[in-house]
Amino acid sequence: MKINRREEVWKVLKGEKPVVVPTIAEAFMDVTVAKQLGFKAPDDPIEGRIARADFLGNFDVCLGLSPRMKIFKETEQERVYQYETGAVWHESYEPTFCREAIKFPINFPEEAFEFKMPPVHWDEDIPHLVRTFKEKGYFVQGSVPFPWGSIYYYLTSFDNILMWMALEEEAAFRIFQLLGAYILECSERLLDAGVDAIFSGSDLGTGDSLLFSVDMFNKYVVPWIKKIADLCHQHGAILHFHSHGHIQEVMDGLIATGVDLLNPVGPSDHNDLKFFKEKWGHKIAFLGGISTKIARMSEDEIESHVAQVMEVGCKGSRFMPRTESGIPVMEPDKARFYIDTLTRYRRQYGTSGEK
Repeated sequence: MKINRREEVWKVLKGEKPVVVPTIAEAFMDVTVAKQLGFKAPDDPIEGRIARADFLGNFDVCLGLSPRMKIFKETEQERVYQYETGAVWHESYEPTFCREAIKFPINFPEEAFEFKMPPVHWDEDIPHLVRTFKEKGYFVQGSVPFPWGSIYYYLTSFDNILMWMALEEEAAFRIFQLLGAYILECSERLLDAGVDAIFSGSDLGTGDSLLFSVDMFNKYVVPWIKKIADLCHQHGAILHFHSHGHIQEVMDGLIATGVDLLNPVGPSDHNDLKFFKEKWGHKIAFLGGISTKIARMSEDEIESHVAQVMEVGCKGSRFMPRTESGIPVMEPDKARFYIDTLTRYRRQYGTSGEK
């Protein structure tokens, strides 16, 4: 029986039991993993995205809008690139993946009031791509930046924005406004094109705590999540929000803003999936639960971990599994074993299986 992947995702989001439990937005942890696993996507924008989705087991494809990037240097060992905001980044791949900022356009509070965001560069092919992927049965997500984490990718350093949120409120509000307006325009264009979801977000915490106080979360972050969520709901779409970190303190706030789906709810952030499901699973759907530490597990341990996550997560539906941060660097045979094992349990916990 051929299933419609898009319909399966919507079943989960509505609290219904799917034929096969979907996963969406699974990824490679970094650019080195795809190469290690022997994956190379076709250049065609349709076939390339489908090949990636099928390799990873995803029931979705993703189309995005964000500031453009210019590559200055690219070798097997490193890459240097600049976003059109002026931020410059360096990536190195040996001995492991590392990314560091070289330059930001805003380095002092007063510069926030002089800076202007670049225009949103709309791709006229996006409406056609959305229709095509829907016709092929895929759930379509529109990926946009988010006015927290995107600040320290595009505009100023992580240290600066944290300090200014506490001591230079006007500059901090200005920076959130700059990115927020840009992101709302990106979101509206993608929603008008017919995407099923806007995928946005950024880490709100570490493995032990929030990055800033609940008051700062409510002051700076909540208004923008609500604006994006309201826009999604006006278009009959959902807001899929990403955040690493031990975020229990802001869960009620996230749900109140209208977030429909949250990832990754992972053990590395000391987030107990069972607790999250029991406390909030009737209000919000979860995506995640699979530990990044699978790279250090044996095949027996991987199977046991996947089985436990599926048993806990699939109670009451509103759950889709995926790794916390993408498939990590590990032996190709082990990665394939993980993907195949998860696929088997996804069938088992759907109506096509025994559970």
